[in-house]
Amino acid sequence: MTLRQRSIGRLRAHWKLAWSPLGLSFTAYGNVLYETPQQDLGRVLFWCGCVIAIGGLPALKRFVDEDPLREGNQKVALLVGFMLLFLVPAVTTAGKVVWGAAQTTDYRGAATSLGLIYFVIPLAVRWVEPQDFALRRLPGRIQRAAIFRTVANAAGIGAVAAFLSERFATTYPAPLISTALTLMAAMAVVTHKTFARVRKLCTQTHIDVMNLLRAMDELDDAKRRARATGKLKNLLPRPRTGYESGDKHADKRMEVRRSWDALKLDLRTTVDSGYRLLGLPFLAADAIAELEGKVLVEIEATDFDIANAVRDDLRAILNACEGRIDVLA
Repeated sequence: MTLRQRSIGRLRAHWKLAWSPLGLSFTAYGNVLYETPQQDLGRVLFWCGCVIAIGGLPALKRFVDEDPLREGNQKVALLVGFMLLFLVPAVTTAGKVVWGAAQTTDYRGAATSLGLIYFVIPLAVRWVEPQDFALRRLPGRIQRAAIFRTVANAAGIGAVAAFLSERFATTYPAPLISTALTLMAAMAVVTHKTFARVRKLCTQTHIDVMNLLRAMDELDDAKRRARATGKLKNLLPRPRTGYESGDKHADKRMEVRRSWDALKLDLRTTVDSGYRLLGLPFLAADAIAELEGKVLVEIEATDFDIANAVRDDLRAILNACEGRIDVLA
């Protein structure tokens, strides 16, 4: 099947998914028009949007039920929907600015909505982030953290621009040009720093996971040698002295513990911001605790084959970081 045929097939199967966001857009725009001379048009758009959005809910439910990973993204979709609703005044104001019809109240509404987005998104990201399938969702978790941080920064800078425009657009219009350029440069800088932080954290995490895997391999080799030595001792015609593995690979155990401690710091580090209250950790605390339990079980286990589970989890972290490795970040 060609790419064109596959794309057409997916479009035919899921085209009704556009109903809900399209209906919400009509509803939001109709709500904005309701306070203007086009009140009748706003009322029609509002109710038509409600009908269209409700009509798309069955298709949305079928799409979510097809994949268990999609079910946990409902809160994320809800946050994006509310964010788009708050962006309506800002987009409307931007359109009026282009046409030269913006008023002071338009700038005030845009500044308020963008300011709310800036303050709410960092607090809401942890609440909307799915808690199930932590490692399978890890690539999306990292990407969402960076994108939401970028959107929050853009909203904050936009709020400042709207606030300045409200106060000085009519009295001092000329300095606003240089101010706009400064704000655009600031947006470029903070966006670069956000994604550079993501790449740097993923690079360091990849390095520490590889160190932990190597330490675990060396511990397994020590366990194999200790097991072989124990079998040889059993053949000797003297009382058995026991399985003396502690003294022989205690240093390997400590190396695994040190490697895990370094990796644990990476996993607890926030992806998008250095401020922990406003950032999203690389992994949730429950997922870190579960992974730590598997590592400790592997350290104390006499059967080295029991480490397969934790190795699969560590390789999942490697796969999530591979696309974002940058040693020069």
